[in-house]
Amino acid sequence: MKVALIGLGQWGTRLIPRLLEHAYIESVYAYDLDDNRRSYIAERFPEASVVPSIDEVLRNPAIEAVVIATPVSSHYPIAKQSLEHNKHVLVEKPLTNSVNDAMALVRLANKRGLKLMVDHITLYGGAIAKLKSLVDSNALGKILYFDAVRSNLGMIQDDVNVVWDLAIHDFAVLDHLIGDLPRAVSAVGSAHYGAQEEIAHIALYFNNDVIAHVHVSWISPVKIRRLVIGGEKKMVVYDEASKDEKLLLFDSGVDVRRGEDTKSGVISYRSGAPQSLAYDQTEPLSAVLDAFIGAVEQGIVPPTCGEIGVRMVKILAAADESVKKKGAIVALKRAVKTC
Repeated sequence: MKVALIGLGQWGTRLIPRLLEHAYIESVYAYDLDDNRRSYIAERFPEASVVPSIDEVLRNPAIEAVVIATPVSSHYPIAKQSLEHNKHVLVEKPLTNSVNDAMALVRLANKRGLKLMVDHITLYGGAIAKLKSLVDSNALGKILYFDAVRSNLGMIQDDVNVVWDLAIHDFAVLDHLIGDLPRAVSAVGSAHYGAQEEIAHIALYFNNDVIAHVHVSWISPVKIRRLVIGGEKKMVVYDEASKDEKLLLFDSGVDVRRGEDTKSGVISYRSGAPQSLAYDQTEPLSAVLDAFIGAVEQGIVPPTCGEIGVRMVKILAAADESVKKKGAIVALKRAVKTC
């Protein structure tokens, strides 16, 4: 397969060596608006064919697929052009910055029989697969809450705020684990260095009284990537930034022994020692590319298809609306397809 990479910034620079070394990719074409980036890639990766214009990608019938790693605001026009030129598309998260645009891309891909996949890279890690198995097997019991923190110093962006950039990772994980959209979203945030919010707190309200809180920040002195899932039976902590044990299962929780009066009871607490859990260590970025290329080669639906991308954009748009309305609760429409 011949593949083109559009966007040679931070993420594109990570992608190109994986594309070049992939067993099913015959050749890689690369393009970026920036002359210096094109020159840098041409010098560092001479195996890639760096082209001077996007038209040389779009009008080349030999190129079957396009990988888009550009700023969010450009995702829609580039993906639309690529699909119109009969190319399968893998686009960096989020799919677009507009629900209508995201839905339009899905319709276009389906109409032309092309694969549209979103790089929700967090979902391709072995730890998330392990968490999914714990939730699905009822090992944690009834899920009560999710508490996520994703923070670091930078990178402040000018076309999207921190919700669109960082919170989407945790939104994707929640959607994957729960399998249902939140009923409503409430969020607050603030901007200190530009027009876009660099810090935000988001609450997501699901059915069955499940609540999730996601805190994201571009202006934290420490890098934190932590997710806590509280269940009635057990609880689990995934600390992606930890140098040691990243995934810990706790036999901890609250027990209530009811008396004759069911409105009251005796509360006791369990606080068991943590159990370190093993999980698949395959690099997520390689897994993303394998899934995309496999979907194209085998004619199957990719795991994070365009419909998943639409679901995420719906949550992001609702959270962003709430931020702009100073924390007002924004309801989500429930009719959203999945893969």
